Amino acid sequence: MSNERDVIVLGDGEGEPVWFLDHFCTLKVRKRDGAPYGLLEVRLPKGGETPFHRHHDEDEAFYVLEGQLTIVLEGGRTIVGRPGSYVHIPKGKAHGFRVDEALRMLVLCGSDGFVEFVTEAGMPAPRRELPPAAPPDFPRLERA
Repeated sequence: MSNERDVIVLGDGEGEPVWFLDHFCTLKVRKRDGAPYGLLEVRLPKGGETPFHRHHDEDEAFYVLEGQLTIVLEGGRTIVGRPGSYVHIPKGKAHGFRVDEALRMLVLCGSDGFVEFVTEAGMPAPRRELPPAAPPDFPRLERA
């Protein structure tokens, strides 16, 4: 990372690599680095999903680069995200998603809460690829 005054620059493949559940995440920037948001590049396999959840302290947004996901919001509304789609989810709004086609997306977070959760509940990725299939490590998730 190059940090010159208020400029932060990371190239393709740069950033902190993390395996989080079945996700391969590249942490691009945190708010504490001086950016107005946290940013993760995330890859997920087809069939991956997140449980229904809500973020109480921060907004979250998805920008789909490759693949497709279906986002389910509280109340039953569904949104299909394809390449070029942007979805902003305000804090407090319950949501979950499933991956319909192998996915690469950007996740923008209004604070460092979720970014820190990913790094604490995940583990440094020894390779820049999806992690091996494994059941969730619930004790590690609870500690984070």
